[in-house]
Amino acid sequence: MKRLEDFDIYANPDPLLVSRQATFPGLTQLPSGEILVIFTLGQAFDAADNRAVVSRSSDNGKTWSAPVRLNKHELVPEESESYKPLRLRNGTLMAAGYVFVRPDPLQPVIDPKTFELLHLRNKVSFSHDDGHSWSVPQYFDVEGQPLELSGPCIELASGRIIGATTPFHLHKEGHAGWIIASDDGGKSFRKLSEFYRSAGGNVSTWETRLCELSPGRIAVMFWAYDNVAARNLNNHLVISEDGGANFGPARDTGVHGQASSLMPLGGSKILSIHTHRENDARLVVRRVELGTGGFVVEEELDLFKDESMGSSTVDIKKQFATLKFGQPSLLKLQNGEVLAACWSFENSQYVIKGYRIAL
Repeated sequence: MKRLEDFDIYANPDPLLVSRQATFPGLTQLPSGEILVIFTLGQAFDAADNRAVVSRSSDNGKTWSAPVRLNKHELVPEESESYKPLRLRNGTLMAAGYVFVRPDPLQPVIDPKTFELLHLRNKVSFSHDDGHSWSVPQYFDVEGQPLELSGPCIELASGRIIGATTPFHLHKEGHAGWIIASDDGGKSFRKLSEFYRSAGGNVSTWETRLCELSPGRIAVMFWAYDNVAARNLNNHLVISEDGGANFGPARDTGVHGQASSLMPLGGSKILSIHTHRENDARLVVRRVELGTGGFVVEEELDLFKDESMGSSTVDIKKQFATLKFGQPSLLKLQNGEVLAACWSFENSQYVIKGYRIAL
């Protein structure tokens, strides 16, 4: 593997005049070759005015259009937004994710005393013109739970849409990873299964990502965090052979990463990307053979390595509050290259970074 180029997908062009902080990117490529990114833009990392915006590239990521609001509809109280795109085989674009309800713009997302979160609701929006216009995002509910749907859903070979997520809370126990499913094109979702639950329910499955390795064979990877011991575990991976209805035992990948993602390469191989945010902070892409129960790293590529980008590991609230890069993703381009993206803190502001990779 070789890193060909790195660039800004978005960085505030006027940092001395206005604060525009960019986080939480999601990518998809259209049949025309145009790449579409949805990310969150606001005046601070957790600002109440964070809104989903759309930007486009027609030259494989070298240049990007100025971001525009996904949809300008506003509510009272306002909602801060985070959505990820999925292009369905019928040509519809779906953007699914979550919002935090913000009755007071100065109320933090995480209460510093109780660790309770603001009210979270899940939403979905659709576009029928390649992402130039989007429907007003609509709420969907799955068993009354606030779901951390931070990654894109996928459309299976069967036509079913599934997503990997977890009920979002910071309690010591009661954590589990969920698969949600839609059989009506993403208009509504239901709980299909649990892909992971530790014996004591103390291990969170943050930043879950999934892919279909072959028809009906699903891989889910997640940031495993032990809320009782207050420490990051290695990234874990689980496999389903029946479209996400049931999962085998969790595999410890041996990779001490946090937010991560994965992309199928054919057969039992994947390309994975991992944030390492403790002592040796770096963003790493790995070519992996899953085989029959393993996680064999065949090749590694550092996209960047910088000790100053590490974050606190005292507890999960402090860890969330000190993150300097995250939500990495991988997109296979039509020219055979791979585009990786993440948000990153550079030059005192949050930007969206892109990396072109040759396999």
